[in-house]
Amino acid sequence: MARREPVYQVVFLLAKSIVGAQGLRVDYRGLEHIPRTGGGLIAVNHTSYVDFLEAGLAVKKAGRWPRYMVKAELRKVKIMAFIIKHCGAIGVDREHGAESYHEAEAALERGELVLLYPEATISRSFELKEFKSGAARMSLEAGVPIIPVAVWGTQRIWSKGTQRRIGRHRFPVVVEVGAPVLPDGDAPDVLTARLRSAMGAALERAQRGFPAPAGEDWVPARLGGGAPAPDEALRLEQEEFALRRAKRDARGD
Repeated sequence: MARREPVYQVVFLLAKSIVGAQGLRVDYRGLEHIPRTGGGLIAVNHTSYVDFLEAGLAVKKAGRWPRYMVKAELRKVKIMAFIIKHCGAIGVDREHGAESYHEAEAALERGELVLLYPEATISRSFELKEFKSGAARMSLEAGVPIIPVAVWGTQRIWSKGTQRRIGRHRFPVVVEVGAPVLPDGDAPDVLTARLRSAMGAALERAQRGFPAPAGEDWVPARLGGGAPAPDEALRLEQEEFALRRAKRDARGD
């Protein structure tokens, strides 16, 4: 089990150290919604390269060890392959995801918490994108709840299309945990819509009273910021994916 793996304990201590070194003021809310026992999915919005730290620490504060679902290509990096193996992370191959899906489902049935991003990729607009149906399907098949988690503020540190602000600062960050979304026998698309609605409500609560300086690249356009609107963000994402495909084709991958 991942919670008994010494490497995982070291990784979490390192995560806490990174957050502390940055001087982040993290406000964890709603931790009582994270199940203390039994399986469940931790569904997190994706706005930055570092939101996994705060989301994972929220789960750990609730006394649990999350099983991360991560991009399988990270295994090509030796240090990441070592961490993935010893932390029990589940590598996701976006083109051949059946194996990782079944691995995650088995973990849920064993009573573990699996952390994933329903949007799959970072939202450049910092608004919720369309959700993939994997979380809903796993919830229904394993009979476990989905816990919506909104992380807000980490996009100011490091994200797509923003200035990188790595270093010590005292940026505020909010981690808002919503009430569990129960499967209740819904069809996957219905449960996915319910999850997205719950995530949207959690995100709205996290943003309430949060600083939103006009024109800043990490602030959504809806709030007067300089981030691209959702339609423009989608266009940029499609261009990025097309470029990646062209590079893979050129390499013969």
